[in-house]
Amino acid sequence: MNNKSLTIGIIDLGSNSIRLQIANVLEKSYRIVQEYREIVRIGDDLFKYGFLTESSINKIYACFTDIKKILESYNVGIIRAVATATLRELEKGHEIVQEIKSRFGINLKIISGEEEAKLSYLAISGSFQIDKYNAIITDIGGGSAEYTLALKGKIENITSKKLGCSRLKNMFLQHDPPEIVEVYKMKQHIQENIENYEDYNIDLVVSTGGTINNIANIYYLSSGKDEKTKIKYVPRKFLKDFINKIKYMNIENIKKIKGVEPKRADILLPAAINIEVLLSKSSSNGFYTFTGGLRTGLIIDTLNSMNITMPFQDLGEDIFYSQLIEIGNKFQFEEEHAKHVAFLSTRIFDELNKEWRLDNKNKDMLIAAAILHDIGNYISFSKHHKHSYYLIKNSDIAGFNYKQKMITAHIARYHRKSLPKKNHPVYEELDSKDINIVKNLAAILRVADGLDRGHKKFITDINVKVTENKIIIHPLSEEDITLEKKAFESKKDLLENITGKSVEIL
Repeated sequence: MNNKSLTIGIIDLGSNSIRLQIANVLEKSYRIVQEYREIVRIGDDLFKYGFLTESSINKIYACFTDIKKILESYNVGIIRAVATATLRELEKGHEIVQEIKSRFGINLKIISGEEEAKLSYLAISGSFQIDKYNAIITDIGGGSAEYTLALKGKIENITSKKLGCSRLKNMFLQHDPPEIVEVYKMKQHIQENIENYEDYNIDLVVSTGGTINNIANIYYLSSGKDEKTKIKYVPRKFLKDFINKIKYMNIENIKKIKGVEPKRADILLPAAINIEVLLSKSSSNGFYTFTGGLRTGLIIDTLNSMNITMPFQDLGEDIFYSQLIEIGNKFQFEEEHAKHVAFLSTRIFDELNKEWRLDNKNKDMLIAAAILHDIGNYISFSKHHKHSYYLIKNSDIAGFNYKQKMITAHIARYHRKSLPKKNHPVYEELDSKDINIVKNLAAILRVADGLDRGHKKFITDINVKVTENKIIIHPLSEEDITLEKKAFESKKDLLENITGKSVEIL
């Protein structure tokens, strides 16, 4: 089957929710084209009664009825369906698996806590430079919580504990609002079950799971941050304040807090205390969240089984660079051209920066803009610079905060056509200091892009000389570079404007 026409479906039957992701398979990446989620809370039955009621079982089948229709409408070629804690523990879980196979033709696999943890770790490895840290990766679900200890990229230990937020709620929080003794006993139980990580010099904690992500969204909304970003950082201080705020609050009032998902209101406290205890036992000041850990891991694992390797697994580069290549692949960019423009851009930057003295993060933004400057072609060639701006603005770039991503998007936007004007969005979205950074770095990108006009790397390298009055580019090439020189002349305008120097090519 041709990968370009292949679509895969990922199904995650958890204790709190049932989710579906459908992704188009690309050469070195994938693109999510449809998502489905239903918060069903089937784990509540198991944790209360030890079995699933007919109502909960019917919820599962109703969801799979919808999922089956969606899968068929997208002509999905490969389906990976997994179930976690609730079906792991349910005595008759295999009967539900068989019924799903019989009714819907979907092979549902009940996976172990260790398998669950490894898939989440695989997903997170694509967005964090794990080999540079002593890290704990935790997946806090409804029924269980997995804790993976990884030291400099090597998994040392995986534990799966019955510390899911729905389970804890049903075990301890019998009143609304909870009584003091209930909260105390729950926290004590969590403390007794989470291992002590203080001796490992932990410098990175990452958590996945829908309820933990909801807590991160609440924090970002309360502090005016961009809650749409896939990766969020939550300081421990906020977590402590949040716990103190809601621990004796009734559920209806918790629902009124900005950002709270109503169906998770009663399990926010167990999830928050769980991660706070982990931070305490690892001497950490905060944690990162990652959306869709298990499902992302399943997609990557499925691609790997098809002999498709993700950039972070293959390039031998850092996660920042690899993720840029992955984003580019999502939008079918010309990878070799993008890489070469980034290379030429850094050659120019390194010389000019002897005067500018910008920091390394500015160089990273230039590299990101250079790699992604043409991804707007995926939408339309004629205005692809504007489309590139929009796509970058709405992508997740490892290590970039919202402002840095916005600067990157604007740098890419000005790699062609008009120069920045007062009526352009850049003047509304950035302050004067950041606008100057955009101009400086866009000026470099314009020139570098011109030097690879034919997208054939005819100019293999450049030497750059900066004098008091001139910037001189000496191209290294054994080809006819007439077109490249012409493009260079048409795109040097911004660099001349901001430096006050003439820009010449030999």
